[in-house]
Amino acid sequence: MRIIRSQNGSALIEFALILPPLVLMLAYMVDYALWIQKALQLQDAASAAAAYGAIPGNATNTTQMTALANYILTGSTSGASWVSVSATNFYTCSPGGTQVTATTSCSTGAPYHYVKVTTSATPRGLLGYGAVPGTLALNGAATYRVEVTP
Repeated sequence: MRIIRSQNGSALIEFALILPPLVLMLAYMVDYALWIQKALQLQDAASAAAAYGAIPGNATNTTQMTALANYILTGSTSGASWVSVSATNFYTCSPGGTQVTATTSCSTGAPYHYVKVTTSATPRGLLGYGAVPGTLALNGAATYRVEVTP
């Protein structure tokens, strides 16, 4: 006598064993994608604010550069508790050189004037256990040379 065993239930059991790791993997991919998106937003906000500061007459208005970056990131000029924005001015005698004061006499004439905007945030992820952290420190920065009017 031959006994035939049915395998109808084995597919359901295999699916039940594979589903949880697949769902976790999908959730981690979503977390990673959201963090990449936030990192790009931080970089875009820093770049836009520094570009605004590079326009002649705007370089010393670090308050407006900070407000612009905050608005791009949060929709509010005052920002949010999870976002940090700073805008600074500095001078060098050569592009990429060491910082000097605005009154320094360089061999090429007046020092180059730059604005730098940095942004940072620590957004929370969807998941926060296992090998993936619940938060991730992200940064953005942009440095532009201030345009010189002829």
